[in-house]
Amino acid sequence: MENIITTNRLLLTPMNENDIDFIFTLETQFESYQYDSDNALTYDAVIKRCQWYIDRTQSLPDDGAIRWIVSKDNVMIGEVHFMCNYDRTHEWEIGYKFLKAHWGNGFASEAVKAVIQYAFEHFNVNRIAAFLNAENKRSAALCERVGMVKEGRLREVRLINGVYYDEYIFSILKREYNKIKFDPK
Repeated sequence: MENIITTNRLLLTPMNENDIDFIFTLETQFESYQYDSDNALTYDAVIKRCQWYIDRTQSLPDDGAIRWIVSKDNVMIGEVHFMCNYDRTHEWEIGYKFLKAHWGNGFASEAVKAVIQYAFEHFNVNRIAAFLNAENKRSAALCERVGMVKEGRLREVRLINGVYYDEYIFSILKREYNKIKFDPK
């Protein structure tokens, strides 16, 4: 399975070793890590994380992980990552990062919708969850736009620069997706 996704405006391709420099640029953009970490990842840490995703694509569609590079007009603008959290219950986690220059155009919503649709139709998935810093209002709004439901709030589970932050959990179930079956194109 190639795991290539297309929408009207975007192409999502599985990350490979040639994409590491782009991922490093994305991961070191302040807006990409401000809600998750004290500092940007080092280049070596990005290489290790990228290799982890590349290695785990071999376990798809029942388990594993994948990181898609999102491109518009042959220009890389973001990424969507997807990993199996619990293979027994078929729960997967989704996350995303986009270059700030491409925010506000609906690209993240379009890409995330496309991944949700692809995952429910091609992988062994019952539940897709997103875990995000409760302060990240843009990400919470994106989750709601793509049909995810806010399940709850975990109090003070993130520690960034010595400050504790709450975390929201959003999810969408396969039976919910089957009722709405959106077309991301």
